[in-house]
Amino acid sequence: MSESNDVTRTYSETTDNDCDIKLKIMILGDSMVGKTSLINRYVNDKFGERYLCTIGIDFQEKIISKNGKEVKLQIWDTAGQERYKNVTKSYFQASNGFIIAYDINCKESFNQVKYWIEQIKNMSDEKTKFILVGTKCDLDTREIEEEKGLNLAKKFGIKFFETSAKLNINVNETFNSLVDDILLNYKETRRRSLMISSKKMKKQEKKNCC
Repeated sequence: MSESNDVTRTYSETTDNDCDIKLKIMILGDSMVGKTSLINRYVNDKFGERYLCTIGIDFQEKIISKNGKEVKLQIWDTAGQERYKNVTKSYFQASNGFIIAYDINCKESFNQVKYWIEQIKNMSDEKTKFILVGTKCDLDTREIEEEKGLNLAKKFGIKFFETSAKLNINVNETFNSLVDDILLNYKETRRRSLMISSKKMKKQEKKNCC
């Protein structure tokens, strides 16, 4: 299992030079599904009953330790309103991973999950990691059964969690799971890159010998 010790620092206290790896994560989903609450619980371990709708796009940062490496997470909070969808599209390609969130108490937000998955597949690298999250599982007004979330996640071959930012249920688990997947992908990509570079060097050495 990977070692994980979270250390939260403010933006002014950190620079990219403080960390071994920098990852960008986007949280997608309809307006009011609880994206901001999820981030605020993870980064600041706080929950507020009232949040203003995110306008456009915003982010928070957190530094965690994974397997002896300091990893800076830049977590982008996106607006779910239709008029802001074109704004969020410009950030897709630079992202290392995504969390797609829906409110288990709102059927319409669940129906929109496929839209967000299509956006990721259309505008991101095919190896980009993403995860499905059902929010607000502390409420008793459920419209989407957990099995539906699980089945949808299985269909796309991704992980699934039901969460509550209010009660801090599965919040850390969600982010840690996604980061682990991203880092495995990062490690494999780097290994392949080194192998290709090594082969090129050997070919060049053979040419120089001739």
